[in-house]
Amino acid sequence: MIHITPAVPTSGLFMHTLADLTGGVTIASNFLGGAYLYAGTPIGKGSDGCYEVEKIAYTLYVTPTASKELKVAKGHHFLAGDYIAADIADGQRIAAVNKEHAEYDTLTLEQAFAVDIPKDTPLFASEGHNKIPKVAPVALIAHTTLVPREGDLYCAAWLIGVVKEERSQPIAKTLREQLKLISFI
Repeated sequence: MIHITPAVPTSGLFMHTLADLTGGVTIASNFLGGAYLYAGTPIGKGSDGCYEVEKIAYTLYVTPTASKELKVAKGHHFLAGDYIAADIADGQRIAAVNKEHAEYDTLTLEQAFAVDIPKDTPLFASEGHNKIPKVAPVALIAHTTLVPREGDLYCAAWLIGVVKEERSQPIAKTLREQLKLISFI
């Protein structure tokens, strides 16, 4: 059973929905590092007719310029080898992911960011040492879904809609600008 909490934004997330991806979408679960794919997660068209998740997270503490460790909220899908960026910082490669702490996960970077990263900063997967999203988002996941350990994940997604921002996952401005048919209110 999935409990609706601020960490699992399902109830009241979408205020209005106008168009979905008919028949839902297929996502390969082997590239996801979390147990749930949360409602409101951005996705984009991948290869072979499948969709890919644009991985997102947000910082729970200030990350100084000298630090290679990001403390992020639980529930992200980042894996070692991914690049992570913010609107204010070019992407850095993740060397390790430590999920042992109860309150947060620690992402260890190969190199520190060139700027301080404030608390509650939305982060996203980038192509490399830049601010270009790894996946160009076109839709948002409609419902929180359990990620299978193997195989594909099948889920619904909204192309056009209005999202209640206070219930939404923190999505960077860079990604919001690409989600042209989703309004955040």
